[in-house]
Amino acid sequence: MHRAFRLLIISTAFALATIATALCQVAQLPETPPNTALVNGKWFNGHSFEPRMVYSVGGRFSSTKPVRIDRTIDLAGMWIVPPFADAHNHSLGTGDVPFDKVVVQRYLTDGVFYVKMQGNVPVSEEIRKRIGLDRPDSVDAMLAQEVITATGAHPSELADIFFYPMIYLPGFSKESYRNASIGPVDTVEDLERKWPAILAQKPDFIKTFLLYSDEYEKRKNDPAYGWVRGMDPGVVAKIVEKAHADHLRVSVHVNTAADFHNALMAGADEIAHIPMTAITPIAEDDADLAAKRGVVVDTTCAAVTTLPPFFLPTADRPQILKTQVANLKILYGHGVRLAIGTDMPPDTSRGEVEYLRSLGVFDDLTVLKMWTEATPQSIFPDRKIGSLQDGYEASFLALEGNPLEDWKNTQRIRVRFKQGFVIQP
Repeated sequence: MHRAFRLLIISTAFALATIATALCQVAQLPETPPNTALVNGKWFNGHSFEPRMVYSVGGRFSSTKPVRIDRTIDLAGMWIVPPFADAHNHSLGTGDVPFDKVVVQRYLTDGVFYVKMQGNVPVSEEIRKRIGLDRPDSVDAMLAQEVITATGAHPSELADIFFYPMIYLPGFSKESYRNASIGPVDTVEDLERKWPAILAQKPDFIKTFLLYSDEYEKRKNDPAYGWVRGMDPGVVAKIVEKAHADHLRVSVHVNTAADFHNALMAGADEIAHIPMTAITPIAEDDADLAAKRGVVVDTTCAAVTTLPPFFLPTADRPQILKTQVANLKILYGHGVRLAIGTDMPPDTSRGEVEYLRSLGVFDDLTVLKMWTEATPQSIFPDRKIGSLQDGYEASFLALEGNPLEDWKNTQRIRVRFKQGFVIQP
């Protein structure tokens, strides 16, 4: 993850000026989407593709012809799928609005309309508007804002690796960033005192961390472990309790099967990784419990191959990758909701999808449904998205060919349609 992100930052630093001059101001969209007849397309029904006559009425799908049709779009020779989604990234909310605007365009180009940032520089409503999030011509985003972690625990090391030398966060100094930060949370007392500041950042959800939580007491004061440690599981349980009282869901980072178990015991709504450095697979009982509770688990499998040695010892790598496959099979076999997430800022989720396909655990139909149905619905569980049914938001991608016959067709996007509007990245 770190190596890939460094490459992205370096390349972006050279390219930003060129890209900025190429980005045109997007035309102002009308407040109300036109009623649109969508003719001759082959529509994904969750299992296969079928020809249908579909209308976009008030930005929603309908099979009933409206009284007034403002325009007709001919989708002949195109295969229609719901938009893609990325449930775990950190590429938006960097503190650099022009950079974030470029990231938005990369997502739209790749057909990704829904994103979840599992930790970012706190973004105000004003900055959110400047980036252009949550509009029909942009991506819809859920932002964790600042994550909650313990003193010296992951991801506090990222401040020194990425934030300062001022590439990732231009305009911030080390001092100004830390002054804006809520700081570490080590105890329930810390949490109680800092909870108002956490809520003041207006997070869309809460993100926190368990790393080798069964060894929490051993690791917390031993510098030999460096940043490879997380929060007290008891404090994480209290975070979940307080978040739920304020109607916020909680996503928990995990590294091991023990972390997965402790995240479940804490009441987590989402587990932010297939356990990243697990040698022992997830317990079958824990997978069953996750399924019964409707807990979402983000994949982030490709990121494991890029982890530095202090997180993933070279000698353990073969067994960890083997356990990763076993965990995918266990979770899927128990019916756990899996969401496509990458955890790698250069990846819009396409790379994660290709990595999952390479493992041979899922067929292409299953991967397509994860990417277009399960993932967006996990990001915005209260919205009607991720399906092409009547009443759902009228958002889709029109592909040049059937992706179940040639997966490369997922890259051959001819029309991007969001909430009743055709959009052009």
